[in-house]
Amino acid sequence: MDTLLQFEQTLSDAEVAEKINAILGKGLQGKSAEIEAELEKLLREYPGCTALQYNVAAAYDALAVFFPDEWKEKGNGWRTRKRELLEEVRSTGNAAYWQGATVQLAGIAISDGKLDKGADLLNELPERIGSPDTMWAMYYLKKGKPEQALRLTQKHLYQLVNQMQTCLATLMNPKLIPEPERQLKLGQTMQTIAQTFGLLDTSGAPRMEAWLRLGDTEKAAECFAQCVDAVTSPVVYPDADLFSPGVSWQKQKGAQATTSSLRRMLLRSVSEEEQYRPLFENTVFLAAVEKLKASV
Repeated sequence: MDTLLQFEQTLSDAEVAEKINAILGKGLQGKSAEIEAELEKLLREYPGCTALQYNVAAAYDALAVFFPDEWKEKGNGWRTRKRELLEEVRSTGNAAYWQGATVQLAGIAISDGKLDKGADLLNELPERIGSPDTMWAMYYLKKGKPEQALRLTQKHLYQLVNQMQTCLATLMNPKLIPEPERQLKLGQTMQTIAQTFGLLDTSGAPRMEAWLRLGDTEKAAECFAQCVDAVTSPVVYPDADLFSPGVSWQKQKGAQATTSSLRRMLLRSVSEEEQYRPLFENTVFLAAVEKLKASV
């Protein structure tokens, strides 16, 4: 009957997030192929759901993070599938997702060296006029709906915090800011933000790199130990006092902050790359390496 009437069932944003998080959470204990199969099955079940297409595209990014060991073999396929989904989203003209899809497609083009195509896509975007979330929050308050204002503002805060972390991580690229002293300040800021908002602290590795460039192996080893503590810890959830009920998550018993594939990649990097050789004379570093080995 649905086919005869050309009716296609769609999902709300909350339902999309719930279904994809369930697939990712369940699949992290298994193989990437199992996650791919579940995601594609979901797309076939709701073929006209733009929100689902957009979020499944993001899930393919998650696969690259969760399964770095498989990137060489499957990375091109994951990128291709992500690009296909984002192009489908763009073709719908859905205002809620068109701009985000355009930005990501531009990023893919630039990453692939297609600079003119990336610039053309970016030029399609309207000039930024700021987020309307604050005005919407005021609107809901005036309407006597403080709960909606709370949820919206918390989601906005969560987005801003993540954008800050992304910007700081980008600035720590030596091609942008080569001075290690300035990079250390950026890393300390990243660490403070993570601790303040209850997020995973990813600053240990770049701070280690900065201390190595300054020739301080003691400080570099301490930063590496902090990095290992972070990646081997239980999964970190955002501070509920700051983000709940606006941002929801499904807690998983026994889950770790990162996947074993990601930890293996980190272990391989520090074990094989020449720049880390001076650290192998440091007891703090060696203890952290053993802890990392035990986790994989």
